[in-house]
Amino acid sequence: MGLYNFKPQFVGAILSGQKTHTIRALRHHPDSPGNTMHLYTGLRRKGARLLGRMECAQVETITIREESSVSFLGATGRRFEVKINGEKLAADECEQLARRDGFSSFHEMMDFWDGRLPFCGQIIHWRHPR
Repeated sequence: MGLYNFKPQFVGAILSGQKTHTIRALRHHPDSPGNTMHLYTGLRRKGARLLGRMECAQVETITIREESSVSFLGATGRRFEVKINGEKLAADECEQLARRDGFSSFHEMMDFWDGRLPFCGQIIHWRHPR
């Protein structure tokens, strides 16, 4: 049984079914397929809200790291490498990952991760009740 807290920015995507997974650091007692996940916002605060109880569908390893930083005409271009279960994602797969994680683009997702890389953890998928 996993408790998961989400920032307010993700609530709409979770409730609509757009967000179908969460990326988290390794846990001492990780969820596994079939477990019930309890998704909240504002957990451990007055007014905490249960967003839903979802069935864990799949757990995979994920690594995210910055490949390089290149200066071009005074602007900095950043490139990232994302691997799921050791397999490097192509650019279009990174976009799909970001959208399923509740972001509008991979660029927006990497802005969220700024200052937290390199990262190694898990991507925990759930089944949204229909």
